[in-house]
Amino acid sequence: MKKSWFTETEVFLLHEIVGRLDRIARTRVLESRGLSYPEFLVAMAVRELESPSHGEVGKLLDMSKSLVSQRVSSLMTKGVVLQNRNNDNRRQVQLELTASGRKILEQVYRELAEQASGLFDLLGTGRPRFRQALQLLRDALAAEEAREQ
Repeated sequence: MKKSWFTETEVFLLHEIVGRLDRIARTRVLESRGLSYPEFLVAMAVRELESPSHGEVGKLLDMSKSLVSQRVSSLMTKGVVLQNRNNDNRRQVQLELTASGRKILEQVYRELAEQASGLFDLLGTGRPRFRQALQLLRDALAAEEAREQ
């Protein structure tokens, strides 16, 4: 890609870095386990939220309920996620990881962290400041989103 002023902006650089990290994760870690990247995101959301509904997963990932349902169906077929009907409201379905799903996610997290750590080691002594800057940006973006609601 030809470099222009735009491709050197912080926003574009972050976008490019995240895209490359996603591709590395997909090709080196997820595909060997038969998971797509969107399936991994849904499984990760199920792990991070406590017995979430499809809607809660969708809200966290900015994904439609129908798209979440498609990913959940695929993850159920692969033995990663279970659906449980809420006893108080039979229309509501809550999600949870299977034991196998938890094990797969832990392996994926470990491998992704190892690979990313090697890349971020290139920052040397600036790595803690970089992490702090990322957290600052994340928090500022979250505050900006909260203002819109």
